[in-house]
Amino acid sequence: MRKIFFATLLVLMMSIQICGAATIDSAKFNGNDKLVYPVVSLSNRDVAQKINAAIVAEVDRFLTGVYRNAQVNNYTVADVRTSFEVGSNESGGTVILSLVLTESCYYAGAAHPATIKTALNFNVGTGDLMGIDYLTDIGEGVSVDELRGRVERALISHCKRENLYLFEEAVPLKNLPENFYWDANLHVHFIFQHYDVAPYAAGIIDVDIDA
Repeated sequence: MRKIFFATLLVLMMSIQICGAATIDSAKFNGNDKLVYPVVSLSNRDVAQKINAAIVAEVDRFLTGVYRNAQVNNYTVADVRTSFEVGSNESGGTVILSLVLTESCYYAGAAHPATIKTALNFNVGTGDLMGIDYLTDIGEGVSVDELRGRVERALISHCKRENLYLFEEAVPLKNLPENFYWDANLHVHFIFQHYDVAPYAAGIIDVDIDA
């Protein structure tokens, strides 16, 4: 995977001009202290604007879903909040900016908040979102089945190490998690949300497949 990943980076770096590391600031969505999201600055303002528009669109999508669900089910939204972490920001001169948004809501009377982590991976040369195809179709290439096998083995190892219970039907994995990101060491992480493969008490499971 590491060899494939660096081959991927080589293709990307040959195809665009590196813009330099992004500056990441934070902002409050509609002035709400609980709704914090990243704001990206780059030497190329058009690319930065494209990235920031995608970030705001994701926060808006989350909030729209929360209040639509409340309306449909006659829930009362008691709390809603967002925060973020930076995974990779031009580490090693790459073109990747990985941001992980934590999006949480609590409906009055619920047993616990509903929290998810959403990863946004950007090519800072173009502003385009980088999907799973950057792991499967570029460089040497790796099949989805091979990648799923790597994620599955890393998940099992992680849960054994952390003493986390996996649902019996969790493995073999039927599908890859929707969210993945690169960290500062260019390791690839896949995110399993609450209840994806384990009970709520296990938390959101972050699996580093390059550890």
